[in-house]
Amino acid sequence: MTEVVDGDTVRVVDATRGPITVRLAGADAPELDECWGGPARDFAVAALDKQFVAVIVDPTTGPVDGSGELPAYVVRVDGWNHNVEAARVGAARAATPVSRSGEIRSAEDNARVANLGLWGARCGAPAPAPQPQPQPRPQAAPPQSGVYYENCDDARARNAAPVLRGQPGYRAGLDRDNDGVGCE
Repeated sequence: MTEVVDGDTVRVVDATRGPITVRLAGADAPELDECWGGPARDFAVAALDKQFVAVIVDPTTGPVDGSGELPAYVVRVDGWNHNVEAARVGAARAATPVSRSGEIRSAEDNARVANLGLWGARCGAPAPAPQPQPQPRPQAAPPQSGVYYENCDDARARNAAPVLRGQPGYRAGLDRDNDGVGCE
């Protein structure tokens, strides 16, 4: 289980090691007293608080950093990697080089382009209003085949039985067992 400390630090109760403090490997979120620190923490809470996670130590980092924290990837059981996803939404920036730096940097670049989080509105300024999404253009209705069988006797009389799903004239009313073959 996890407890979020801030945007890039979580406490995890490990089955063998007991409680450990994990700092995101390769990603750095603002501290709570810094601009965007609160939103970064809020993102981490929404994603990780009280969740079961895997703590995956990157082979390029040491076992514990200078502050006594374990630099690692925090991955939920569904495979969602918080280190990458925090950068993707602008809640963290790429930091020290690790084996997944390319993925974290790419996620940060996408957040920058989309003006998300750290790359969006200035600290304290209101976030820009979301741009309306363009409405999808209506699609023309598929052309009607013009073929209609009143019943199976009608289909048989026209030498069209059996009528297969997808063929002109097929409809559910001709297919009692709903197997895709009408007027069997």
